[in-house]
Amino acid sequence: MMDRETAETRSTSGLLTKRTLIVAAVAAAVIALLLAVWQVAQILLLIFASLLLALFLRTLAEFISRHTPLSVGWSLAVVVLTLLGALVLILALYGPAIADGFYQLFRQLPTALDRLRGTLEQYPWGPALIDRLSRAGGTLTNPQQLSRIAGIFSTAFGALGSLFVVIVLGLYFAADPKTYIDGVARLFPKERRGRVWEALNRIGHALRWWLIGRIAAMLVVGIITGIGLAVLGVPFAFILGLVAAALDFVPNIGPLIAAVPAMMVGLSQGGPTVLYVAILYFVIQGLEGYLITPFIQQKVVSLPPALLLAAQLIMGTGLGILGLLLAPPLVVIIMVLVQMLYMRDVLGESVEMP
Repeated sequence: MMDRETAETRSTSGLLTKRTLIVAAVAAAVIALLLAVWQVAQILLLIFASLLLALFLRTLAEFISRHTPLSVGWSLAVVVLTLLGALVLILALYGPAIADGFYQLFRQLPTALDRLRGTLEQYPWGPALIDRLSRAGGTLTNPQQLSRIAGIFSTAFGALGSLFVVIVLGLYFAADPKTYIDGVARLFPKERRGRVWEALNRIGHALRWWLIGRIAAMLVVGIITGIGLAVLGVPFAFILGLVAAALDFVPNIGPLIAAVPAMMVGLSQGGPTVLYVAILYFVIQGLEGYLITPFIQQKVVSLPPALLLAAQLIMGTGLGILGLLLAPPLVVIIMVLVQMLYMRDVLGESVEMP
């Protein structure tokens, strides 16, 4: 009797040990996979950026193909050549003026800072604030910070190389997306491939409309900002409008950054100009938040503001500027997958898919 109980105890103990080892091995494999993904996170983000570029180019090519006798392939060639020609034309006509505008803008910023200092010194709390800002700026003089500033040049070259990779991969993905979509689907069992294809199509549809919405909002914000600054008599209105349009690609955070150089230039003008500039940016962001974006989001995935801001802060902190830029489309993908694969498949809820 004792031998049987001892054997059962040993069997149970052995089974428990085996399961524990299996769980530990799986946990270690998952951790190792996450660490590997984290190590190559920047590369994965570059690939994702190239997918967004491919989606943009493919959308334009399919639109042309639907309305002309051209095939999608020839339409894609027309799109690429048209965009390249437009870029070359803009640089030829306005390149020197744009470069000079940015140069003059940066030259104006120190004068604007001096005016800001003079304005702050008029208030009792001004000198204390100036002293704090000066001490914070003094940290730039230590060797570690100077080495980081020197690293800007290598970062710039790295950015050009990354841009080249994104463009090349984007062209390949746009030219033959079916090959890559089928390749991803074939990584799953045959009985699940139909669901994978459907999920990828849903993601592509949502990202396509998100891209259209962001580009439309950027154009509207850039045009309104440039016109408003020109009416106020602020120098470099075109350049500041261009900056506002580009930074509007990053919701929530981008517009705040875009307002800083405009207010600096407004300070250099003296008088109440800076106040008018601040009011202009406040009104434009109000129009975008309550009129432009809701109107566009009738066709796109509506992103919860708190979720979007949290994703931007997390990815911006962990992955830098690239994570900040690509946080919104990644949130779109996560929302589609949660709605499709969890809320609808697992919970059985009826969810309106984008």
